[in-house]
Amino acid sequence: MKKSVFSYPIFILLIVLFSACATYYQKNESLMNAVYSGDFSAANKLLSNDEKWEKQQRNVLLFYLNKGTILFMEGNHAASNQYFRKADYLIEDFNKTAGDFAVSFLVNAKFSTYGGENFEQILIHYFTTLNCLALNQHDEALVECKRMLEKMQRITDSYKSENKYKRDAFAHNLLGMIYDLKSEYNDAFIAYRNALEIYKEDYAKNYDTQIPEQLKRDILRTAKRIGFTEELAAYEKEFNMVAESINRDDAEILFFWNNGLGPIKEQNSFNILILPAGNGYVNLVNPELGISMAWKVDDKNEKQDLLDMNFIRLALPKYVSRLPKYNTAKIEIGEQSKTLYLAENINAIAYKSLQDRMGKELAIGLGRVIAKQLAVHQLKKNKDQQGFAAAAMIYSAVSEQADTRNWQLLPYAIHYTRAKVKPGTHEVKFIASNSEKEEKTAKYTVDLKSKQTKVLVSQTLDFTGYQQRAP
Repeated sequence: MKKSVFSYPIFILLIVLFSACATYYQKNESLMNAVYSGDFSAANKLLSNDEKWEKQQRNVLLFYLNKGTILFMEGNHAASNQYFRKADYLIEDFNKTAGDFAVSFLVNAKFSTYGGENFEQILIHYFTTLNCLALNQHDEALVECKRMLEKMQRITDSYKSENKYKRDAFAHNLLGMIYDLKSEYNDAFIAYRNALEIYKEDYAKNYDTQIPEQLKRDILRTAKRIGFTEELAAYEKEFNMVAESINRDDAEILFFWNNGLGPIKEQNSFNILILPAGNGYVNLVNPELGISMAWKVDDKNEKQDLLDMNFIRLALPKYVSRLPKYNTAKIEIGEQSKTLYLAENINAIAYKSLQDRMGKELAIGLGRVIAKQLAVHQLKKNKDQQGFAAAAMIYSAVSEQADTRNWQLLPYAIHYTRAKVKPGTHEVKFIASNSEKEEKTAKYTVDLKSKQTKVLVSQTLDFTGYQQRAP
């Protein structure tokens, strides 16, 4: 008696694959709903009560990132840093195994170990820096900023072409802020100057992020403070600004605004036409996406099989933005009002980073799909292999899924400002607003000594909907 196709071992895998069709965002719906409602305690419990998060090695980095972020939002800074450092150690030790590469090629990348996007690896240290500052660990905060730059340098060294995410202006800017806080003004000036260069050359063009006004003020102030008269005069002319007066007994408030939530990944499935070409090649084409690639095929029979198929279906990740409800913010301290300036557009960096590696994603994806579709096509030509052909066809269709994992608790963007105040107790009012004149406020009371800097952070999670940006 002939075996049913359901007796083949491949159907064990198919059951797993069918259950894995949901995107990473969909699988985390309960967690995200708790975050959206601001119930961080419930979000933390969801992670704590689900042991599979930490035991599932391929997703353990995301568990650490989510746990660390939620603890940060709860204000549990010491525990937050424990998880972020676990994430950091995991990234440092991360090397894809041969098995991971095989899974990425034969099935899809979502079953391999997640190592984090480049910008995700960098922004771990933004949170650890803020945690250290909240714990009054200023030396440790400086170390975390330096770790950002060390990782960024490794990323820079890995890219050979231009116009890639390989310099992070905010990392240098944040380093300058920490040096500033520690009264190491010469080092602060150098870090600010490095940030200025990257904002000028990279950020305006690639990420729609202009030089923050606060950075200009900080460069002028530190240049004046360390007596760099020539540099001060040059920057005053360039910025059309005058350095503020310096009162060495003043205290300062450094305020960060984590606005909204960064993009999520979804699957983008599309057809690739297979067209004839000479000299052992076929052309792989999708006019709508602007894809046109010559694909080398050494075997004449395989080439004909590809042409007989007419097209293949490919799945790749795409980002979808969560549009923040508020787009401007300020702080008020008595009669003083300070605008918060955009320093890091994480949403834009995410899109650019995916675009940077899309050529590699496309090549790996095409190789994977072509290998699977050729196997199906060859089985279908053999009458004795129709059962296997049916199973392989289902396997090929179901297993073609994009890797939609990402750190979904990052902010959409980071803004900041600095305010000088007299020593004493102050009430700081944070006001976020939008074009509809809707506002969200928060109040903080701070007690400051002479020359002390207090760091405050406000988080707004509200967003108005989803939008896919044009490539």
